[in-house]
Amino acid sequence: MTDDRADADAIHDLEKQLSCAMRDGDADILDALCADELVYVHSNATRDAKPSLLAKIRNQELRCTEVRHQPEDHVVVIGDTAVAAGTVTGTVYVNDRAIELHNRALAVWARHGGPWRLIAYQSTPIPPR
Repeated sequence: MTDDRADADAIHDLEKQLSCAMRDGDADILDALCADELVYVHSNATRDAKPSLLAKIRNQELRCTEVRHQPEDHVVVIGDTAVAAGTVTGTVYVNDRAIELHNRALAVWARHGGPWRLIAYQSTPIPPR
């Protein structure tokens, strides 16, 4: 049996690393954090696999330099799977076009025979009130 609190703390740390890597455009760190099976769904409903996401970061088609990620305190850990929710605000640049974000995000992390890796990410706009 694993220590869920220690695992939740590890996921919080990984979420921070992921956020910093996206902000800094560091595809090498993203490569290490993401599973080869990654499914990354953007807030406009487009989807990337790991190779296409990393290519967009490397060629600066996608830049997240002005984005703030606020993870929530609660991380659900069940065995070797963890789910983390949070908010994402700021501006991303897609092909140099600015897109304002005010989103909820859900990240799924898995540990299969090694360290935790991001396997799925979904960002969804929060409707105006």
